[in-house]
Amino acid sequence: MTEKRVRNGGDGSSIFQKVWEVLFPFLLYYLAFNAAYLILAFLYQTTVNRIGGAYGQFMKANEVTISGLTGGVCSLIGILPLLPMLKKELQVRAEKKTGKTGTVSVGTRIFILTRIVVFAVSISLGLNALLTLTGFAETSAAYRQVADRQYGVSFGIGLILYGMVSPLAEEALFRGVIYNRLRRFLGAFAGIAVSALFFGLFHGNLVQGVYGTVMGILLACVYERQGSFFAPILFHAAANLAVYTAAYLPEVQAVLFTPAGCAVLLAAAAGCAWAELKKDKFV
Repeated sequence: MTEKRVRNGGDGSSIFQKVWEVLFPFLLYYLAFNAAYLILAFLYQTTVNRIGGAYGQFMKANEVTISGLTGGVCSLIGILPLLPMLKKELQVRAEKKTGKTGTVSVGTRIFILTRIVVFAVSISLGLNALLTLTGFAETSAAYRQVADRQYGVSFGIGLILYGMVSPLAEEALFRGVIYNRLRRFLGAFAGIAVSALFFGLFHGNLVQGVYGTVMGILLACVYERQGSFFAPILFHAAANLAVYTAAYLPEVQAVLFTPAGCAVLLAAAAGCAWAELKKDKFV
């Protein structure tokens, strides 16, 4: 009986089935994203070659921004086939909620949202300051290439891409589907660890991998604590916007990306983490 329970994972489904259920959403997203990207890239190149002239020059001059927009559109296309899975996982999560679920006042909700935003801003900037001060951010050429592409898009487009599109797509995939499935299969603690590692690996280079893993842990913890899927989306968006905006403000970096600034940011993040554990939540 013990052997059967281990082989089946305790609920009648095999370990291989569970691994597939976790990997399949990512593979589906990856295929949809890349198929859309190939089609849009082909259309872009065909249009530039046929029209040419001032239009072609404009498109080539803004190639990085257009590439970023293409990636954003493809991210949204990539999550379309995941929406039925996401809906199901959120429904399962809602059905398993237990305990008191009283009404939360508007003032309390605003306070919770503010706390999540402050937590996200302080930890994202604090971690970036730490990675910069230790020189770790300069150890990966792949990271520098990614950073150049990210900050090469026009500022307004970047705010939309990294403040809205990326959080929605990545949270739908990694917390909405993958983490919820891992949580159901392995429990919350192991689910947080494995999903965070997966999230870090997704970023494709060592620097963002370390940062992504830490942030993946915090995103899942905030989701677990609040019980609302909106919480990790808000956290992700606030963190992205803080880091992206700071990159365009050297005077802000001169203050924050110092040993004292880093210490203050990480201390603020620790205070927010403590408050998140002890204070009110959505549900």
